Amino acid sequence: MAENNVEKPTKNWLTTLILCWFLGFLGVHRLYAGKLTSGFYMAYGTIFSLCALIFNVYLGAGCFTLMAAWWLTDFFAISIKKFRDCYGRDIVSDKIEG
Repeated sequence: MAENNVEKPTKNWLTTLILCWFLGFLGVHRLYAGKLTSGFYMAYGTIFSLCALIFNVYLGAGCFTLMAAWWLTDFFAISIKKFRDCYGRDIVSDKIEG
């Protein structure tokens, strides 16, 4: 009976990894994991970086570099299955169990 009380991850690891690879700069993988605030900050930071490139190349490149570092950190954490959802649970399962 104790096994039923253990909370299982609700998010798919492979889905999170694919979202991070293709839409990571926009924070879609964070939104999928339930991390709404940081997901929106990531999207805002990327959009700001692209807009800043129009007005000031150095500012835009600097901001874009910070966003790339954040994206790569998340991608690496997801790859080694150390990324957590909004409830602090590791996203490690390849299939969703219900």
